[in-house]
Amino acid sequence: MKPIDYQAIFGMISPDHVLKLEQAAIRIPSPTFNEHALADYLANYMSDIGLEVEMQEVQHPFEPDKKSRQPIGRLKGMGGMSSLMLNAHMDPNVEMSGWTVDPFGAKFENGWVYGLGSMDNKGGIICGICAVEAIKRSGAKLRGDVLVCPVVAHKAGGIGTRELIKRGIMADYCINLEHSANGVATVCVGLVKAKIKTRAAQFFFRGSPETRAKYFNAIEQMCEIIPRLGRSVECVQPGGWLRFEPHPDLPEFPQIRYDTIHKDYFSRECELEFQIRTVPGQSLESVKIDLVRLLEQCKTDSPNLNYEVTIPAEGKADTWYMEPMEISRDNPLVLALAEGHRIATGTDPIVGAETRIGNVGDGNLLSACGVATVQYGPGDIRLFNEWPTPDERVRLDDLVNAAKAVACAVYRLCG
Repeated sequence: MKPIDYQAIFGMISPDHVLKLEQAAIRIPSPTFNEHALADYLANYMSDIGLEVEMQEVQHPFEPDKKSRQPIGRLKGMGGMSSLMLNAHMDPNVEMSGWTVDPFGAKFENGWVYGLGSMDNKGGIICGICAVEAIKRSGAKLRGDVLVCPVVAHKAGGIGTRELIKRGIMADYCINLEHSANGVATVCVGLVKAKIKTRAAQFFFRGSPETRAKYFNAIEQMCEIIPRLGRSVECVQPGGWLRFEPHPDLPEFPQIRYDTIHKDYFSRECELEFQIRTVPGQSLESVKIDLVRLLEQCKTDSPNLNYEVTIPAEGKADTWYMEPMEISRDNPLVLALAEGHRIATGTDPIVGAETRIGNVGDGNLLSACGVATVQYGPGDIRLFNEWPTPDERVRLDDLVNAAKAVACAVYRLCG
C-alpha cells in the first residue's frame, strides 16, 4: 500500500470527530445486560456511514428474564481476501465511589476524556468504528469483509461474544479492541473461576464425645484449604499445586485471587469462589485435575473434610472460563497492526504481554476457536492505583492513534 493511501485514510480521522463519538458513547449508560440504548445508537451510526447492520438479541444463559442486544456492522468486500473482526464490549465496569467528575458527563480536559467506560471499552468501540468509517469515506476498496462487533456482557464472562461464536459469526482475524496502552498484546492470561463448598456434619454443643470427635466445622475446613491454595495475586511457583510451564512473557503467572466466601448462621455449608489466571498450556481440565488433587491431599490429612468442587464456578455454562491466548509475533495480523501503529505514531508499539498482563478479553474466546487474534486499544490500566477506578479516563491522542493504526491494519489485511 502506498503512503499516499495511508494519508488519505488518516485524513478521514479527525480528533474532533473521534471526541464527539467517544463523548456520545460515554453519555449513554450501558451496564451489563442493559446495553440496549448504546446498541441502538451504534447500529444507527454504522448504518448511516454505509455499513450493513444486523441487530442480534442475546439471552442471558442463567436468567431467563434478562435479554440484551448487540449490533453487527459489516463492510462488505469484493471477495478474495481475508476477513477481519473488530470486537469490543459495550458494558463498562461497575461505578466505583470517589468520582470527582460526572461518570456520564464525558468531560474533556487537558487532552483527557473522562467517563465510565471511556477506556474500558467504549474507547475501543469508537476506534474501530472510526477506522472503518475512514476506510469507507476515503474511497479505499476492500476485498475482504470487515465486521464491527460491539458486544454485550463481557463483564459477565463474554456472553455477547460467545453468542457470536454460537451463531457462526466469525472472521479470519480479530482485533479485540481492549485497553492495552496501544500495545499489541500477543499473549494474554486465561481465566478459570472455581467454587469449593465444604460441609459439616450436624452437631450441637451437647453432642456425644464420638460425634464431637467427627465434627469438622465448614469454616475450619475452608481454613485448611486456603493456605494450600496460596495467597491472592502471588505467583504460584513451579512445582506447586498447579502444573504448568512458566511463560517468559508472563513471569508473574499463574495467580489466584479469592473473590467471595460465605456461610449463613444456620447453614452447615461454607462456599468459597476464587479465580485462577492461567498461562498458555494450562486448560480447564488440567486445572480441575490439579485442584481435585490438592483437595484430596487435604482430605488425606484431615479425613473428616467434606468438600464439593465446581469448575467453572457457575456450573450452568462455561461462562467463567477463558483459555489463555497466544499468537506468533510474525503473524500477518501482528505485523499489519504494528506497521499501522508505527505509521500513525512514528514509534514502535510494545508487542507481547506487557500492556495486558493479568487481563482477559473476549479475544481469548475467539482465539480458542482458531481465529488469529490480538488485543489492542487505547487506555492504560497501569495509570491507576485500583481497578475498577473512579475518574476513569483516556487520552484523545491515544484514541486517534489507535483508530489510525486499526484503519491501516484493516486495509493491509482486507485490501
